[in-house]
Amino acid sequence: MEYSFKNNDDWFIVNVDEGKFQILNRFTFYGWTSTKVQEIINGIEASKEKPKGEEYRWANEDVLVIANKNGILLIDMMSQRGGVHDPDKITLTLTHKELLTFLEDFKTFVAENS
Repeated sequence: MEYSFKNNDDWFIVNVDEGKFQILNRFTFYGWTSTKVQEIINGIEASKEKPKGEEYRWANEDVLVIANKNGILLIDMMSQRGGVHDPDKITLTLTHKELLTFLEDFKTFVAENS
């Protein structure tokens, strides 16, 4: 999975070109701090032991992250609001390692550009 980050004033922009992973672009948001990203990282780390029904959840207006010991599910809330309801188009499953690597890289970028 390849991605890059940009910042524009208070906006932190995520760029993922690979179609399967484009839902990660929904992390583009204003006002990110490395502390906010770390809170999500902590939740994902803790979710590694959580059973189904006790998931860690985080969301902004555009993406919902659900994590438990089975892995990570991301739901594209923006596409859903736009009328897309096909699960193959609005969801992405990742391993804990995949999302944590992305979030650690994002946190570093936010810290360096805040």
